[in-house]
Amino acid sequence: MEKSKDVFQKVEIDDLTDDLKLIALACGIETVRTLLRHCAGISFYVPKIARLDKFVSRYVKDNSDKTFKEIARELGVTEQFIKKIFRNKKTNIK
Repeated sequence: MEKSKDVFQKVEIDDLTDDLKLIALACGIETVRTLLRHCAGISFYVPKIARLDKFVSRYVKDNSDKTFKEIARELGVTEQFIKKIFRNKKTNIK
């Protein structure tokens, strides 16, 4: 009996929905094939980097040599947002 072939290997970019095409263009068709194999039917949201609270807090801490304005520009958020994160971090340390 012939070993069954991986049907997902036959999926090409032209077969994909617009959302999956974006992923394929950014991450490669193999990533999309892996998602189809293991995550089919699951809906998920990819947030902006600024919504990753733990990352933003760590980034602010690790870049303490930069101004709030520089950090805000790098993360694509407002300076007030970074100041709020900074204040909350100081409050949680005490």
